[in-house]
Order: sequence, then structure tokens, then C-alpha cells
Amino acid sequence: MRMRVAKRFLKSILVVPLALACAAPVPEGAPWEVPEWTLRRTVRIGSADDPIYGFSTVGDVLAGENRVYVILPQEGKIRVFTRSGEFVRDLGAGQGVGPGELTAPTMLGWGGPGTIWVGDQRLGRFTFFDVASGEAETIPYHAYVSDLHGTTGFQPLVPLFDLRAAAIRIPSGTGAERGAFTTMPLVALDTAGRVRGTLATLGRAVRVAITAGAVDDGVLHRRHPLDRGDTWQFARDGSGAVIVQGRSWTGTGPAEYGVTRVDSEGDTLFHRRIAYEPLPVPNGYYDRDIEESLDLPIVADRREFADALREFLERVRYFPPVTNLQMGSDGTVWIAGPDEAGERTWLVLEPTGATIGRFRLPAASRVSDANRTEAWVVEKDALDIPYVARYEIVLDRREAGG
Repeated sequence: MRMRVAKRFLKSILVVPLALACAAPVPEGAPWEVPEWTLRRTVRIGSADDPIYGFSTVGDVLAGENRVYVILPQEGKIRVFTRSGEFVRDLGAGQGVGPGELTAPTMLGWGGPGTIWVGDQRLGRFTFFDVASGEAETIPYHAYVSDLHGTTGFQPLVPLFDLRAAAIRIPSGTGAERGAFTTMPLVALDTAGRVRGTLATLGRAVRVAITAGAVDDGVLHRRHPLDRGDTWQFARDGSGAVIVQGRSWTGTGPAEYGVTRVDSEGDTLFHRRIAYEPLPVPNGYYDRDIEESLDLPIVADRREFADALREFLERVRYFPPVTNLQMGSDGTVWIAGPDEAGERTWLVLEPTGATIGRFRLPAASRVSDANRTEAWVVEKDALDIPYVARYEIVLDRREAGG
């Protein structure tokens, strides 16, 4: 099956147009100047008690022309529905490491006609499923690099051309603990684990060492809870990625974040900066975090330790501007802002980078797959029960050209 899936995948990817590389410069703009979209729910999949339609947790969602695929992480399966919400079948053999089994399924994508793939973060591999027969083929990607800081592995993210895979280098060992890595390369791997090129360099959150108030030789290596480094997301067909450079505003200079789109070879298709209104961190926001840290066994002087931790945490006085990121099936880019009174504003960019719309969703909801006409959203009810919903995008008449 490998050669059949590989040929399908290669053929489907090579037809992706790269005309975006010649796109005109993207105009700057603030999100509050963008047309407001209305989302109207048309389908909702889920149940509080039905074992087929009820979800324990919901991972990624992939919407096709006739079917909708939903990752069930705890079950190690992909549940398939019609676009109107009727159950079709399950793909995957459940939790495990064997053929067709999944342990930590993350992202879904298109593997060619009649084929989808799912990435397994824990096992470092992709499994391709024939959606008609359920037949599965697994392709592993393993690569490790040793240096002065220890052994570093690569985590595969998405299949690319010629069965290459985009992967990030994950620092491990003392180097990561001590904050030696401030960037993280996004690379292309072959199936033998060889690095075949660098697609981008990502900024990563750095751990700092807190020693004040700790026992002798005691140290807390801590990453700031509001510093996530760069955010990235890949196209489901492997044609490229979008990267957001959006650390919290420092209080000086313009409040803006960068958005860059690259193709599968690492060439920049567009780069722009987006202005936003910073959301300040309220007083007392870090108090619970500090109080819980005082119970750590390394703490000797509670007051001294609490003061040092507070000084570190309160350096970040504004929430990061981007909390979620998705690439639409039509090349659009969907960017979620911070939680404001229980809601998030989503900004939508054209494949060329121009802003085309914005809308609001409850903070607990996330866009999982979308295009200019619809958005498939993972949401929860008042009892925290997850659902998968389709929303139709209703445009203003003037925006639609009417």
C-alpha cells in the first residue's frame, strides 16, 4: 500500500499553485477596521449520552466535500460523519503502537484522492487511511541530534513533497532546562530521519532559573505562562505553513504582531504586521500561580521565593495577541485573539495576507477547519460537553458585492 499512497499523495500535492510568491505587498491595517462577519450554525454533532455521537474529547476536525473526520484522542480513532452529521464509520484500530493504532493523534490532512493522514505526536509517525476500505499504512520519521546540551529529537508535524515531513527540533536535557535554546528550527526530514533543509526558524519560550528562597542547590526552571514563543500552523495538503510572531506587548513601541506564510520549500509567500489593542493583565492574575508554587519541595524561604517568582511573572503585563491559529482549506489564515469577557475575536486573512473579515466566538470554542464560506468549530455546552458544529459565514451585502 505504501507505493499507492505515496503516489496519490505526491500527485495531489504537486498541483498546488505557487502564484502567491508573486503577491503584491500586503497593506497594514488594524483588526477593528475589518468587516464584521456573522456565523450561523447549521449542523451540530454531539450528544450527552449517545456512545456514537457523544465525544469524551475532540481533537482535530477535517471537513471534506462529503465527509467530516473527527479525531477522538482518548479512543485512538477517527470518527467519520456525513456533512449533515450522520455517523458513517470509525478509522483506526484504537490506542496502541501497532499498525493503524494511535497514541497521541494530533492533526488530520489530505493524503490524495480517497486518502487522509493523521499525525501521531508521541510515536513520531503518520498513518494514512484509505477512507473507503479503512486500510492503514504507517510511515515513521525518527531523527535525533546530539550536542553539548544533550540529545535532541525532531517531532514530525505534517507530510510534505516526496514523502518528506516538516518537523521541529525539540530541545531536551540540561540545555532546554537552562534556557540555552531561544530559537527552534522548522526542518524537512526524509523517512530515514535525515534533515533535508530548514523551512523557518521559530522563536521559542525560554525557561529562566529561580533560586532566591530555594534550598541549597535548589532551582526552579520556569517558563512564563503567557510566553508561548512563535505560533505556527500547516496547510493540510502539506503546501506550506503560516507563522505568527506575537509575544506580549512590552508597553513601549507599536502594539503589533507579525504573520509570515512560507511554502513547502521555506520560501516566503507573504509577511505583514498587524496592529492590535493590547489587553492588560489584571491585578492579582498571578497570585494563584505563586501560591501553588510555594508548596514545591525546593522552597526554603516562602516570602523570598514568592517575591522572586512574582518579579519574574509580572514582567509580562499584557496578554499575548494570538491564542490560536488555523489554516483554511482554501489557504485562508484564521487568527484568534485573547479571551475578552468570555469571547475571542478571530481575524481572517486571504492567502495573499490581506485581511477580509473578523468575528467573535466563545473563548472555549476553536475553529478547526474552515474556508471563506464555512467554519467547523469545536465547542462546548454549559455542562462542558464537546460538540463539532458547522457554521455558515454570512457576509454583509456590501462586502459580498451586492
